[in-house]
This record gives sequence, structure tokens and C-alpha cells, in this order.
Amino acid sequence: MTPAEGGERLLVVDDEATVRELLAATLRFAGFRVSSAATGAEAVAAARAEPPDLVLLDVMLPDMDGFEVVGRLRELRPEGGGGPVPVLFLTARDRQADKVTGLSLGADDYVTKPFDLQELIARIRAILRRTTGHQPG
Repeated sequence: MTPAEGGERLLVVDDEATVRELLAATLRFAGFRVSSAATGAEAVAAARAEPPDLVLLDVMLPDMDGFEVVGRLRELRPEGGGGPVPVLFLTARDRQADKVTGLSLGADDYVTKPFDLQELIARIRAILRRTTGHQPG
């Protein structure tokens, strides 16, 4: 991995500080601007304050689940108003029902833990190509 030119804004939402910090550091090295949140409420507030280009979202959060967070994020940027913020679920919940729920609620991808960092960055860039219309990093 080498630093990228892009600078797209990513929001990492995970209640595990170690995961959050690892992801943030890796994504910054890959050239993204990264902010983070430990709860669903923090994620919604952060997205309201500075809308991210993509949210990496855990399903299991202490105050609300990631599925509810997706619904609240959709309210911030409804269709027709620039489109909804893209969401990539990054979670230990690997049941098929959870994957189907996440994708049905509008998530752009669903990745289970443990994950490969290079693959995750490739998936992020693929989503950003589709949603921003340009080649990130």
C-alpha cells in the first residue's frame, strides 16, 4: 500500500477502540481523510456536521445497531439531494440474515471480520468510483 492522492472523507464507526484506531491509521496512510465514532449517535452527529464520502459501519454498537444508523444516515441525505451517503458494513455479524438485512437497507457492501486491509481498501475505492464519479487514490 502506498499513500494515495484522493483525500475522500471516510467515517469509521466501531465501538472497539483498537479496531477503530487501526482502521483510521491504515486509511489515512492510504490517502483518505478519516474521522471516527464509537457509537451510533456519535456517527450520526459526525455525518451531520461534515458529511463523509463513505461510512464504514459496525453493526454492533452500544447505543443502537448499525442497521438503525443506516436509517438515520439516509434521513440526512435523501435521494435527489445528492444521494445517500455510501455505507460499507464492517462487522463480526456474519449470518446470512444480517448480510441480507444490511444490503436491503441500502448498504453498498458488507464485509465480515476478520478482514484483509488491502481488500477492504479496494472495496472502498470501488464504492467511491461508483458514487463520486472519479478514481480515488
